Amino acid sequence: MDEAALSSAVALLSDDERARRERIRAQPDRDAYAMAHALLRSTLSELGDRPPGAWRFTAGPYGKPALAEAAPPLSFNLSHARGLVACAVAAGADVGLDVETIARATNWRGIASRYFSPAELAEIDRADPAYQETRFFELWTLKEAFVKALGVGLSQPLNAMTFSAERPDAIVFTPPCDTSAAVWHFGLYAPTPAHRLAVAVSDGSVRQWRIIVQDDLHW
Repeated sequence: MDEAALSSAVALLSDDERARRERIRAQPDRDAYAMAHALLRSTLSELGDRPPGAWRFTAGPYGKPALAEAAPPLSFNLSHARGLVACAVAAGADVGLDVETIARATNWRGIASRYFSPAELAEIDRADPAYQETRFFELWTLKEAFVKALGVGLSQPLNAMTFSAERPDAIVFTPPCDTSAAVWHFGLYAPTPAHRLAVAVSDGSVRQWRIIVQDDLHW
C-alpha cells in the first residue's frame, strides 16, 4: 500500500468514517476501508456538485447508505475485498455492487447449497471441476449486487432468484416473483485474475444501461 495514497484517502474521510476505520482490527481491512470510501467520494465529485470531502451520507431503513443532502439524483454502492476496492455510481437509478476474491479458503459448496437455487447448483456442477469455485463466486457476486441494489437487506432471500453466467454473451436472470427481469441490467467482470466484480442497476424502466468500469484500485 502506497503510504502517500493512503494518507490522501484518509484526509477525505469524515470524522465518523475515520472513527469507524480505527475500530477495524486488521490493518489491510482498515486500509481497504479508507481507500474504498475515498474512491466513492472522488467518484461522486466527478458527477456531482461538491468536492470529495463535502459529501454527507445517511442510511435507509435496511441500512443502505444514501446521500444525506438534496444533491444530484445519484445513488451509489461500494465493495472491497483483499486487494481490490470498487464503487458504483448511477444517476437516477438503483445500483448495487459486489467484489469477491475467488481464491480463498471458504466452504463455498456449503454456502451454495443454502443460498443458491437448484438451477444455479446444477450450473456449478456442469462447469469444469477446476472452474466450479470461480463459477460459484460469479453467481454469488451477481446475487449480492442485486440485493444491494434493492436495498432491502436480508429480507430478500438469495435462493429466490436465479442467475446464469454460462453464456459468454449474456447474464440470464430469473427474478423473485414480485420483480420484472426486464427492468434490471447486470455486468460481471474480472478486474484482476484473483477477483470477480458484479454490478446491478435499474431505474424501473427497460432501458439498457451502459456500465463503464474504470480506475478500480488494487494492490
